[in-house]
Amino acid sequence: MKTLETGCFIIIGRTTSGKPFRPSDWDHRLCGALSLFNQGKLEYSRSVMPIQHDLGKAVYVDGSLKESNPAMWKFVLGFAQDNEMQIEWPDICPLPRRD
Repeated sequence: MKTLETGCFIIIGRTTSGKPFRPSDWDHRLCGALSLFNQGKLEYSRSVMPIQHDLGKAVYVDGSLKESNPAMWKFVLGFAQDNEMQIEWPDICPLPRRD
């Protein structure tokens, strides 16, 4: 598996065999590990956030997480690898929009 020293990656909600990853709310559960409540509303971190991918639910992980919180970087990457999820390492890492 390709691992970059810097840059972002995207965890896609499909296994390497192409099956949808379960449970269906996995993306929000994973991103909840770095979220906080702001005025009573859940706010996802800019470093780990749920996104919509062409293949369905996904999680964007910003490369800055590796320096700011190496343990969380390792946890999130390990989660994807342990569950045999598809991971993309884009050449360009634009920050996804918050809706």
